[in-house]
Amino acid sequence: MTGVDILDTIVREFQVDTKSAERVHVEGLGADANVYRVEGSNLIPQSLCAGETYIIDTLAGGLIACHPHIVGEELKALSLEAAQGFVKAAEQICSLDFEETALMHILRAGAGYMVAEAIPGHVPVITIRTEYVEDGYRDHSDDPRSLKVSYRNIPQDLKRVKTLIVPDTYATGRSAEAALLDVLLSGLVPERIILYGFIAIPALVRLGALCIRHEISLVSFAVCDVTQLAHNNYDMPIYGLDESYHGVTGEARKLGGIIALETLRKLIPSYVPGLDQPGDWSERQTRLFSGVREEDGNIVGHLEKSVALIERLRIMSAGQPWYGEAQETAAQRELEALRLELAGRR
Repeated sequence: MTGVDILDTIVREFQVDTKSAERVHVEGLGADANVYRVEGSNLIPQSLCAGETYIIDTLAGGLIACHPHIVGEELKALSLEAAQGFVKAAEQICSLDFEETALMHILRAGAGYMVAEAIPGHVPVITIRTEYVEDGYRDHSDDPRSLKVSYRNIPQDLKRVKTLIVPDTYATGRSAEAALLDVLLSGLVPERIILYGFIAIPALVRLGALCIRHEISLVSFAVCDVTQLAHNNYDMPIYGLDESYHGVTGEARKLGGIIALETLRKLIPSYVPGLDQPGDWSERQTRLFSGVREEDGNIVGHLEKSVALIERLRIMSAGQPWYGEAQETAAQRELEALRLELAGRR
């Protein structure tokens, strides 16, 4: 198939929504970056309010999304580059005033998005940790009782915040919901919350409802795309088969999110269908703050799990009419890069 045929096939087979992302102009982003506003998507229930939603497409964000072998210092550098694009977009779209802004890092992963480093000057940082009581890797429930807040640090002199920026990975949104409720109950209620990171539709719906209840405006900036969420409440693919659903039922379930057509065109040659874009985000990082101490990320574990997942996705996808040479080449290249990175860390 030609590039156009592949693109058309993927959009059709996975019902990817490329029509609801409309480009908006942002000064100073650079030639390789674009911002899109999401409006009217049939993937987001229109009876529910998810606030204002944007997609930020940067070269750095695309590399992170498609390549789980990018870890450690390379991930840190690309995350900073992507965050700088986000900050420029948020400044212009949201008329952001950093003197009235605070950040919230949900431990252990939030700081890895590098937003604090991308903001000019200093902004107060709230740190809070939410922990799953029973859930494990790639196996998250949607039951709020399985989540607890185990650590909180709000600067003592922080009495008022107009805008609270929360960089994180948003799958179900339960961690962010628990963290935000904890902060709101402490008496610190912002006028506006800005989300940034990899974002799935259920999180937008959940956090949109939270903000409505507390009369807070919500603006979200998703890296590359707004995703559907896999059966395990964890994986966030651009498009592809739901590996976790297949593991439980033996059936093929197709997932496709909201993405600009040009972004999808750029990412297809590098993306392994069905792959979780953020991966094990915290474990991709070199150093993590747990709320108690500094810890090493389990980079080797992340790389090993990524190899195993891609191998399963290849087996599931082989023989499907939409799975061709381009997708297989992307999978083989990523497996080679993962194994090379593993060899250098063992």
